[in-house]
Amino acid sequence: MKFPLVVFLIFWCYCSQAQQRDTLTIDGLHQQRIETNRRGMWVLTGWGVLNMSSGIIGALSTKNTEVKAFYTMNALWGVVNTGIGVLGLLRAQKEKELSFSDADKYKAYKNSKKLYLVNGGLDVLYIGTGLFLSAKADNAKNPARNRGFGNSLIVQGAGLLLFDATMYLSHQKQHRNWKKAAPEFAVTENGLGFVYHL
Repeated sequence: MKFPLVVFLIFWCYCSQAQQRDTLTIDGLHQQRIETNRRGMWVLTGWGVLNMSSGIIGALSTKNTEVKAFYTMNALWGVVNTGIGVLGLLRAQKEKELSFSDADKYKAYKNSKKLYLVNGGLDVLYIGTGLFLSAKADNAKNPARNRGFGNSLIVQGAGLLLFDATMYLSHQKQHRNWKKAAPEFAVTENGLGFVYHL
């Protein structure tokens, strides 16, 4: 269990480096959000490439049905995660070039946090599905394949849950700074409002 902890700490430090600068301006916080997402997308792309390559090698080098299914599913997840990571990198580059109003910058910050929360919920669903497939594998037509797929879903779901939780917390660390930089924005559960002082 030490390896996942070490990976988590390295990932946390890597994403947090984007937040070391003194950024108490709206523009600085906006650029920091883009940089945090950009760094995260590099990590996700790396995770995807690692799963793709190890999955292909693992699937081709074994005749064990369960192991082959595990690596095949990992390779497929790798393709998806690499694609999402590359699209995220392109989006981050595009966002750097676009012009945003202060309200839109704040909205983009809130949407980033919401996205990672929703993804975290999906990750829990992936883990649950993997546990279900593994537990019910003996009653399936192909128990070994179901166990392999289930175990892969557990690993991929746990990895993505760690990723999404880290990304959410990296953005959430800036909540206090957003309140200082943009006190005119009222943080409400229903969306973005403006506070006018007479």
